Amino acid sequence: MQDIKEEYQRLIKSKKFKNEGILSGAFLMSENPELDDTIWQLDFYNGKTDKMTSYKMNSEIVLEENSEVFKKEKSEVEELKLEEIKISLNKALDTGKILLGDNFKWIRIIIILQQIKQPIWNLSYMTQKFDLRNIKINAVNGGVLDNQEVKLFSFEKGNLK
Repeated sequence: MQDIKEEYQRLIKSKKFKNEGILSGAFLMSENPELDDTIWQLDFYNGKTDKMTSYKMNSEIVLEENSEVFKKEKSEVEELKLEEIKISLNKALDTGKILLGDNFKWIRIIIILQQIKQPIWNLSYMTQKFDLRNIKINAVNGGVLDNQEVKLFSFEKGNLK
């Protein structure tokens, strides 16, 4: 896994970069606890079009334009300023590991770096039972902002709820 700030620099120096909109977030997903071979996706929000442009940071950058934005109606997409990030992803993952405990077994992790009044590491761990543990960590000071478990599916007497 590459450092997000290095990947951002590689993107803005590339010919693929359109320089439209603001950096609104970074995303990655992995089934490997070591995050080997995972790639960042950098998302840029264009307020004029209310659309998202995403760059998948493979060895060859892949561009995906004009995607719909996932946000609450009338909410604003905030700019993510990477220079404000003081807590590395590895430090955020260490905090997550402590909060999860030794017995928590996950099969997939989704990591989002986003700006919601402040930069936030949003870590979502999915288990084999499709339970989701979500931990939000302040990316400036490392404080835990949220730590909750969500049951995505409930099986009761053979029925899916």
